[in-house]
Amino acid sequence: MKKNITATTFTPIYDELEDRLRVVINYQDIQSRVDFMITRNFILNLIPSAEEFIAKYYGAVDFEISSKIETKDKFTSKTDNVNLELLRTNEELLTEVSFNYDVNSKKTVVTLTSNSIVAKADLDGFMLAQIFQVIKSAIPYIKWGISHHF
Repeated sequence: MKKNITATTFTPIYDELEDRLRVVINYQDIQSRVDFMITRNFILNLIPSAEEFIAKYYGAVDFEISSKIETKDKFTSKTDNVNLELLRTNEELLTEVSFNYDVNSKKTVVTLTSNSIVAKADLDGFMLAQIFQVIKSAIPYIKWGISHHF
């Protein structure tokens, strides 16, 4: 049986040793924290799919962001890197991401799945776009040989 958690925070970082993105869900809550590892191939398929979904249900969103996200934004905050590493859990390989749009609430439930964990987040269009912008900003474009504009 898979463990179900509610995702409240998303912290993406590039793991150079694994050559994968690590997206830490709930990094400050050890009881519901999960470290999802995302392969290059998976992320290169996920980002365009997420952008297409957001455009379809929420309209055009500008996905170009600078490499540094302003910490003044009330929806983003600086990560406590000590807690990020100190509370590190076993990595879970992300195997599936699904989007379910609710017409009535105009929110989307994003479900991230590994072999043993299911993490869900109920997000409005702004938060959904912002999460994928932050994840996209962690991609090591030059190392992976891809354009910043993919």
